[in-house]
Amino acid sequence: MKKFSLIGLQLLVLAAGFSGCADVEPISDVEVGMQSAAAVKAQEPKLNLSHIERECTPDGKVLVHFVLLFAGDGQPGTLSGTYSGGTFGPVASDKHTGNVWHYNVFLAPGFIDILSATTTTSTGAVVTLHNPSEYAGDYVCCETVAECSVKVLPQDSYCTDKPLGNPTDECANFGLLPSGKDDSLSGLSFVATQNAYVAIVKSGTKGCPNKGDAAYRIYVNVTKGQSLLTPFTQEISHVTYCACPDN
Repeated sequence: MKKFSLIGLQLLVLAAGFSGCADVEPISDVEVGMQSAAAVKAQEPKLNLSHIERECTPDGKVLVHFVLLFAGDGQPGTLSGTYSGGTFGPVASDKHTGNVWHYNVFLAPGFIDILSATTTTSTGAVVTLHNPSEYAGDYVCCETVAECSVKVLPQDSYCTDKPLGNPTDECANFGLLPSGKDDSLSGLSFVATQNAYVAIVKSGTKGCPNKGDAAYRIYVNVTKGQSLLTPFTQEISHVTYCACPDN
């Protein structure tokens, strides 16, 4: 009888251990807290650079589009930021779709690199740009360029045994006419100040195969606002603009 009672007691203990779903393990309070934190974090406000339009607006500007996600239905604050050409903003959001607030920023054409941007939610929480420098590049308003009888090819480096001279002589070297000049420059890049069939970027005397040769970089079908680079890693001296003699 005692033996039977001992066996019965062991069965009762086993039954109690296997009651319910044996394959489901209870989730600890720590795990619940971690999952809740992850869910909240996934819905935190987020500011993204959505895209930069390749085609310019009718007034010759480049559209840069930002989106603010998970910021609620309350009107967020204005957007401000910095880019390769300076600062922009403050700009108010002009559209709200679903969980997205939209911002449109209009910049001058040329090289555009969005470095930073900041806005706030309706509750005052500061949100900074998630993806700075994405889509950085040259954004030029394309214009129809008349065909020129004088064919000039773009060249990253063009070396001569001596400087070409004044703008008239520089352009004449390619069979063209002078149309303007930006002088006394510095730095490794410069933004074109006018449209031109050809832009001649002059630097120093380093980088050419023959020591002491004058170094140039040749751009064709240049538009105002386009980024112009030095032929070699030396500062720009000046930029000469040339026109087609047909015009």
